[in-house]
Amino acid sequence: MTVYRGEMFFQQDDFPFHIHRYTITRGEHIPSHTHEFVELVFVVEGSAIHEMSGHTYQLAAGDVFVVEPNVYHSYTCSPDKETIVYNVLFDASFLQQEMEVLQQMPSFVGFFYLVPFLRKSQSFIPYHPLHPAQRLQIQSHLQTIEDEFRHQREGYQLMIKTRWIECLVWLSRYHQENRNSQKPTAISDQAWMESIVNYVELHYYQPFTLQQLSQLCGMSVSSFTAKFKDATGLSLVDYKHTVQVRHAANLLQTTDKKVLDIALEVGFGDISFFNRMFRKHTGATPREYRRRQD
Repeated sequence: MTVYRGEMFFQQDDFPFHIHRYTITRGEHIPSHTHEFVELVFVVEGSAIHEMSGHTYQLAAGDVFVVEPNVYHSYTCSPDKETIVYNVLFDASFLQQEMEVLQQMPSFVGFFYLVPFLRKSQSFIPYHPLHPAQRLQIQSHLQTIEDEFRHQREGYQLMIKTRWIECLVWLSRYHQENRNSQKPTAISDQAWMESIVNYVELHYYQPFTLQQLSQLCGMSVSSFTAKFKDATGLSLVDYKHTVQVRHAANLLQTTDKKVLDIALEVGFGDISFFNRMFRKHTGATPREYRRRQD
């Protein structure tokens, strides 16, 4: 299967971004492939079948979704009409500083991290189209970004970054607004809890809240809390701290990184709080723990 690498699309190492408006012809099949970077797809018009991680989805105009790196997926266009999409490709380093701010927005975490991750393993996570006014807003932003990218006039990189940040914020808001108006998807509590546990295990370093996850599952906070504890024996916060400390302990054993750097790497922004949590779970401070391993 084809693996697309950054150097195939990114013109400059310090500007890992690419956008193009692509037409999938009637009946065309784009074989299964993966890529090293993040891909955001916005369907302008038409319809297609999207296959990803063993699940099949029907795409329609107005759908927008994120495909994480190293996920195999393919497309088959409808035989009746061509499909036009915007493909936005970018490396995680493209907005490194800005991402730290965006990650403080619960709606962004849901749109950019939670839903794409869960969709890989759970076919019940559907694509939801933007409403007409939302579609016009996003399409206008993407048209401007593509124009700047294509013509590369003076200051185009700043223009692209600014517009792309705006686009991500709008998409995050729309994701939250539209989820609030949707009927929760019927799925077993066990399936939800398994997915959430897997998410925490892999994304322990990212900010997410009890409210975000309970809303994603269509549960009240109290119901989600009870079900998560039944599944794991711990509260969500305690489970996340357990995973964070486990990874921090491994880094203390296997690297020479500073304690502060390790705390930040596993998702603790406060070194004092990290020290308290580490001692709570291991019985030692990070420095004591490292000395014991030597």
